[in-house]
Amino acid sequence: MDTKQKKVMIVEDDEHISKVYEIKLAKEGIMTILARDGEEAVMKIIAEKPDVILLDLMIPKKDGFGVLEDIKKKPELASIPVIILSNLGQKSDQDRTLALGANEYLVKVDYSIQDVIDKVKGYLG
Repeated sequence: MDTKQKKVMIVEDDEHISKVYEIKLAKEGIMTILARDGEEAVMKIIAEKPDVILLDLMIPKKDGFGVLEDIKKKPELASIPVIILSNLGQKSDQDRTLALGANEYLVKVDYSIQDVIDKVKGYLG
């Protein structure tokens, strides 16, 4: 049985949103790693190799599209499931992230916090 604690990376520049997800995931026994911008996210993903990544698209320094491109190019990171969690609802943004390798695209206003947590848990097995 796998006893390793599951880790979820939350890439979100809104401190309130990331804190809410961090608290909810902690209640589920899931460790979180927070990143506030794209450059920090890529460095932490390489170092920590999280089990799932929750990725906002509109973040400073390097947007979520760039983060997704960077991690999907690296064989040791490419298999990590990425859930896009964004306010961008345009189909073109959704199509672009899915083409880049994202597993799911969730528009923030369409999903409750618990819905998102349930999606994450689904990827954690």
